[in-house]
Amino acid sequence: MNTSILPALLAALLSTAALAEDLAIKVEHESVTLDADGVTRVTRFGERLIRRDNQSWIARILPPGAHEEAEHRTGDKNHKHLDVSAASRWVLRSDDGKLRVRIVDAHEKMVVDVPPVDYANIGFDGKWTTASQLLDPEQIKRMKASSRNAPAGTRWYEGGSRDAKVQVLWDEKDRYPRRIESANANGTRRSTMSATREAMPAVMPWTRLNGYAQKEYSDLLD
Repeated sequence: MNTSILPALLAALLSTAALAEDLAIKVEHESVTLDADGVTRVTRFGERLIRRDNQSWIARILPPGAHEEAEHRTGDKNHKHLDVSAASRWVLRSDDGKLRVRIVDAHEKMVVDVPPVDYANIGFDGKWTTASQLLDPEQIKRMKASSRNAPAGTRWYEGGSRDAKVQVLWDEKDRYPRRIESANANGTRRSTMSATREAMPAVMPWTRLNGYAQKEYSDLLD
């Protein structure tokens, strides 16, 4: 056997083995904060994550009227810069583990490449595990298994510090958090994230970008 092809064959096998199963989940976030002035503020929003092979797509769920078309038609006056929070995040992982990160604005029909130096500006930590399964499993390894009752196939883990506690309901098979609960010690802040499995879409969102303008993130900083 030609040994020169072994490294390439091994790399291909490892790459294939590393591909995770399809995953589509709806993610709901809620945070409650009690301000010093006695006002309780509640923030809620939803997202959808779709993962297939080495691609991940996370999109904000926007209720009707939340992003008025009229605002975008007058963008030169009122909506000059890309709304990063409302844009989708598209991450592609190459066989060598490198990531290509883009944000997609469906209203402006624009795909924007984001370099690693600007990941923090779009709320991304630069990890494929975060992009593809919401939470890096390495964090679970650093947490303590809890005795809290959990549905079959899942387990609660707990961590945090004296000032803030975190509990994670981890799906042991599909390896994503079904629920995350956190709260500070004095009870003024708490948040929850719940993830629900959904059916995979018939068409992947990253295949629907024909005609979209291609830009660099630096183009938006002018």
